[in-house]
Amino acid sequence: QVEFMLLSDKSADTNPVVASYLSSKNLTMPAAGADGGSLAAVTPYKNGTFGPFQGTPTFVVITPGTGEVFYDLRGNSPEETMGLISQKISELLPAQDCFVKSYFDNPIDSVQLDVAIPGGFDTSFTASGTYSLASVPELQNAAYAITPFKNSDPLQGLSTYDLVKIASHILGIQPFQFPWQMIAADMNCSGSVTTFDIVEGRKVILGINNGFSACGGATWRFVPEPDGSPSNGSCLNFRGIKIGDLTGPYFAPDDKAYDRNRISLVYDDCRLESGQVYTLPIRSGTDINISGLQLAFDLDPNILQIRRISAPSLPGFDERSYNPALQAEEGYLPVSWVAFDSQADVKEDAPLMLLEIRALHDVLLSDILHLSTRLKAEIYDGVETPRPLGLEWRNASLDEQNIAKISPNPAKSAFYVSLESERDGAVMAQLVNAEGRTVFEKSFPVVKGPNRFQIDPAVTVGGLYVLKLDGKPSGKIVLLR
Repeated sequence: QVEFMLLSDKSADTNPVVASYLSSKNLTMPAAGADGGSLAAVTPYKNGTFGPFQGTPTFVVITPGTGEVFYDLRGNSPEETMGLISQKISELLPAQDCFVKSYFDNPIDSVQLDVAIPGGFDTSFTASGTYSLASVPELQNAAYAITPFKNSDPLQGLSTYDLVKIASHILGIQPFQFPWQMIAADMNCSGSVTTFDIVEGRKVILGINNGFSACGGATWRFVPEPDGSPSNGSCLNFRGIKIGDLTGPYFAPDDKAYDRNRISLVYDDCRLESGQVYTLPIRSGTDINISGLQLAFDLDPNILQIRRISAPSLPGFDERSYNPALQAEEGYLPVSWVAFDSQADVKEDAPLMLLEIRALHDVLLSDILHLSTRLKAEIYDGVETPRPLGLEWRNASLDEQNIAKISPNPAKSAFYVSLESERDGAVMAQLVNAEGRTVFEKSFPVVKGPNRFQIDPAVTVGGLYVLKLDGKPSGKIVLLR
């Protein structure tokens, strides 16, 4: 919008001489000497056409469009002269808005802008997409700082998918494509991207933290484009980055294609008895390599309680991967897991997770356990494509029991369990005492057809125990002590 030019009025100043002068002063403006036409160009400004010529330097401002001339802007000091020139330029240029956009060029709403003159005037206002400072009189003839701030829902645009992408970047599997992703991934605002950012993001997803604790209450970061020092009513353009969102809140996947790639998680429906503790296997509906997943279980905490979640097939899954506290507070339990070193290979119908649940009332499991909409249920079979998850139950005959053969029975210590399996995979075996407490639990591999494995419960109290296989009562054993 503004072009500065230097014209010499001396016949000895040729173009090379002028160019050498510019270089010595680190100036890059267009300039001309005598052999470049400068003498003819400055004649109107020296012959009195616009006013008396008082010598060099003489500063002239020419209005764009009309060509109106403002001649010999001169103050009592160099600083005052520069102020007069800057003021005149601001008056002549049409007021223009600056933008506040994402890197996808979408306007960002409800951004608080703080404008402050050091040691003096300060103000703040809310901008949505654009803003201007030209109408603020206190900012004329002054330099100031502009600081954007936005605090919105920390979960906006954040999912375990972003944590997977951070892990992939750290391991060098797939580095970030864009510089702004480094800012988005820095969820502890340390200035670098490390596994601590994954930990911080997971705490937000699981509801342990309600924001990014080290970022001063902000959920967005802003970068001036280009960087600069605003003054005299000018403003800065800003690009906003949502902390934790490596794909951008305006990234819109093909929802139809997304639904076609849906993966089902399956569990066997059963009737729960009040006071009983069960281990519920949640199985994969297909063969899949997993680099991460997130979901949340919806339940009524007055009827059902999830006491513990384990996932032997997911390396690194532990108590930090879920938040049971939200059951009583919010009625749902979120789960978030990321593979740090390698993907997990889960076979169809193999247990993906094992839920230790306690029934507080007699209830049909499918009536009380669902996936929550509070956290988008999805699984990642790479770092490119999230796939939605659905929770389905198998409507097997609930009166049918999978009776196993137990020998010897009674038993003094170890005993054997024989059963027919309809699939390859694993079976979770439990022993439950007369008080309903689980005293033994272990997963055994099985193959399709006949199977036999040994159980050594190491209990100290003799009596009648119920054998459960995958949460279903499958026989009784008397242990002698």
